[in-house]
Amino acid sequence: MITAVTSPDVVLELRPPRPAVVLSLISALPAVVVVPMVLDGFSARFATVLLLLYVGALAFHAVTVLTRVRAHADGSLEVRNRLSTRRLHRTDVARVTAARQGGLGSAWRLELLLADGSTLPLIATQTPQSRPQRHLEERAAELRRWLGDAANR
Repeated sequence: MITAVTSPDVVLELRPPRPAVVLSLISALPAVVVVPMVLDGFSARFATVLLLLYVGALAFHAVTVLTRVRAHADGSLEVRNRLSTRRLHRTDVARVTAARQGGLGSAWRLELLLADGSTLPLIATQTPQSRPQRHLEERAAELRRWLGDAANR
């Protein structure tokens, strides 16, 4: 989702789509039922493993919701993925592409092809396979507009 600008120097901000945020918040609700059930009905070792898996899943959802891409007026691009944040300059980006992420629950997301030949996935733009491709292309167009001719080659 393209969100409202949060500070004067931010000219474009991409965040995870609203359905992904809602789904992540809903995933926290079973804790009210799961935690007491696990603590009461299973052996201590099994309950510990289940709780660790649940906490890991919640942490994964939390850091996914916090991902974002911010384009600043000074020509810098801040990419916050799950475990890292990178700050690039407009000239560091050669192209913006849509790529399919493989694996369970395949999804599409934007990736930056950098001038040095490496790629940088934009986790904040990840959309489920069922989501229209048009949505992702709109986000790519916004980013390409900000980048200017360098990303349209």
